[in-house]
Amino acid sequence: MKKCLGLLLIFVTTMGQAKQLALSFDDGVNPDLNSQAVQINQQILQQLKQHQLKSIIYPSVIKIGDYAGLQLVAEWGKQGHQIGNHSELHLNLNKHYISSQQYIAGIQRAEQVFRPLTGWTARYRFPFLKEGNTLEKRDRVAAYLKQHHYQSGAVSIDASDWFYNQKYIAYQKQGQTQYLKKLKQAYIAHLLDRAAYYDQLAIETLSYSPKHVLLLHVNAINAAFLNDVIQAFQAHDWQLIDSEQAYSDALYQKHAKILPAGESIIWSLAKQKGHVNLRYPAEDAPYEQENLKRFELP
Repeated sequence: MKKCLGLLLIFVTTMGQAKQLALSFDDGVNPDLNSQAVQINQQILQQLKQHQLKSIIYPSVIKIGDYAGLQLVAEWGKQGHQIGNHSELHLNLNKHYISSQQYIAGIQRAEQVFRPLTGWTARYRFPFLKEGNTLEKRDRVAAYLKQHHYQSGAVSIDASDWFYNQKYIAYQKQGQTQYLKKLKQAYIAHLLDRAAYYDQLAIETLSYSPKHVLLLHVNAINAAFLNDVIQAFQAHDWQLIDSEQAYSDALYQKHAKILPAGESIIWSLAKQKGHVNLRYPAEDAPYEQENLKRFELP
């Protein structure tokens, strides 16, 4: 009886509260390699401003190039967003040839680049959401981050905007602009689906719907469709909140003790709890083929 009452209370509480979501953006763009870099950066910032949202960018030094790319990152801080740390070389800590020493050195060098910027905050996000394939790497990097007062840059909702961005760029280059409207629909459907999945997984694992952080990137598809994405989430009863507010949730103080470490914080806690049927890696290109077929996209 007590268990039933507990489940009922969780259900009523969840139903009585709007699901909450913050946006976060990885990598940044390199003007030396991408002629649309300035436009992409400006359009994303403009759409966030339009919706009065404050977000966080996790730039990686190798992704932004030289001075011009750093100025694009700096613009986020000037507009009131936070700037975290996404490493120097965007290395995958789960690769056997990447050592903890090498990886930590990359965190340090990135901090030297980004710390002077307005908006700097000591939050670290692991590239690829990979946090170590061995006990030594997982724990040594975690200890370094704790010692240097880094807060979690985890995501609760992982997604594959990078995959849809590749399709967006390909259609543009090939002159197949007739597919862009359907691609927007497919992209939004993907994000809503992953948000619903991770929210339900959170309820099953944590017994509540947390303040979510969604993983996105500074890229062309978000520059084009972010306003539509935000409106779609709002239409599906999601409340968009600032990233700092989202990170106040106790969820982001948790750390799963699994190997290989990483993925969404909800995914990793569910894995630790013994949840079955969790796909790995959690988000990957092959998973999206059915969604493309659904929207009749090549």
